[in-house]
Amino acid sequence: MRLRPTLLVLATVIALVTAVPARAQQPPPATLAINQLDAASYPGLRAVVTVLDQNGVPVPNLAQQQFQAFDGTTPLAIDSVQRAQDATLPLSVVLAIDVSGSMAGDPLNQAKQAAAQFVAALGDNDQVAVVIFNQQVTTVVPFTNDRARLTNGFAALQAGGGTALYQAVQASAYAARSFSSPRHAVVFLTDGQNDTPDTTATADGSIAAAKAAGVPVFTVGFGGQPDAQYLQALSSATSGEYLPATATNVGAVYQSIATLLRNQYVVTLKATLPADGKQASLRLVANVAAASAEATAAYQRGVAPAQPTVKPQPTAAPAATTTGGGGGSRTPLMVFSAIVLVAVAGGGGYLLMSWQRRRRLLAQQLAVTAPNPAHAAEQGVPLHSGTPLSDRGSLARGCLVALTGDNAGTRFGFGVTPIALGSDPKCEVRLEHAEEVAPRHALVWIKDGKMMLRHVGGPRRSTLVGARPVDWVILDEGDELTVGANRYRAELLTPAG
Repeated sequence: MRLRPTLLVLATVIALVTAVPARAQQPPPATLAINQLDAASYPGLRAVVTVLDQNGVPVPNLAQQQFQAFDGTTPLAIDSVQRAQDATLPLSVVLAIDVSGSMAGDPLNQAKQAAAQFVAALGDNDQVAVVIFNQQVTTVVPFTNDRARLTNGFAALQAGGGTALYQAVQASAYAARSFSSPRHAVVFLTDGQNDTPDTTATADGSIAAAKAAGVPVFTVGFGGQPDAQYLQALSSATSGEYLPATATNVGAVYQSIATLLRNQYVVTLKATLPADGKQASLRLVANVAAASAEATAAYQRGVAPAQPTVKPQPTAAPAATTTGGGGGSRTPLMVFSAIVLVAVAGGGGYLLMSWQRRRRLLAQQLAVTAPNPAHAAEQGVPLHSGTPLSDRGSLARGCLVALTGDNAGTRFGFGVTPIALGSDPKCEVRLEHAEEVAPRHALVWIKDGKMMLRHVGGPRRSTLVGARPVDWVILDEGDELTVGANRYRAELLTPAG
């Protein structure tokens, strides 16, 4: 009889101990994710965030006063909070679809149907582009809100070939970023692993390129053998989400992504700390019911200003600065020289870092559509230097026709080796020097039988296709591109043209 109280106490302790992990495993009442953070207009900041309840369902109708923001411990002013499902706040989405041989038959049919349903769920102002990939990466439908055109594009897809997974990730991320929209996203579906070793894209490099593009990538691992580890790492690095799918539920998975994208918030903030170029951390808090959720994201506080040049103060008179030995004091001059050297070194260092960062970014972006010699050889496309078509005869596969200026009517041929447009005398297509024309302004070349254009003239200048600034784009037959006051028409030629 004496053992019964002891056993009762022991049972109670065991029950309490085992109950603690069960409570600890319960999901949090709410979670917040910062999907995008744009600090290009510092001290203005813009964050695209998702707030989910404990069941993973987006929380609607949060008001501005339910958000708080901090730079470290310094509070930040929130100027506005917009719900992303507002029809006036457009979304640009790249739907990247694996069309390799393993997707043939029912898998591709289910993926096409799910993509069509995804498009139907978006708003009238939302823009969608369709990128497909097997051993090559192709944009079959550029950004458009024409639902019929997108649906027809899905219907025409056919499966076959290998899987250029890493190259497709890079191309999709930069395609999403190149379109001007407050929100961007990539929905990336694949059932396999990268199997095209002849490309320059790598797993780590493609993730780094997607992260640099600043676009969330929602990955859908389709079927039983996707590279789940890579896809999870990609989504994690870009603030997206990895979702496994089968032929029976891929439609529901696409719909969950559409719901998530429609139920985001765009938070506009104003920083108070100076633009010193230092790394900072945004901490954003959302108060949901009686709980709160928070997330952090790194950004840079603008660009540190160059040190001002200090002008020397005039001396009163030579006699006032002489010493008994007759020599003038050189201390003010030495101090001034040191200040000038520091300013020059600081400014030069900043320019060098900016130039190196631009070169690295350009190298990543050009790798997206870099000429593939193996594919070029298969198509019989020759390497050449882009001299005028009259000097090249049948070797060119594409040409630019000058529409303005003294060279109007001149045709410049190009192939798999990029040719440059710009004011530099070394450019194959020489443009008159002007403020809006960079020394090397744009590159054009042929890849897989398509005309590619890449803007390389920097953020202060633009290359227009039609009336829209582009970063990189696949040119269609007859497209007109504009650089400053110069206009050209793109034409795709046959090998015997």
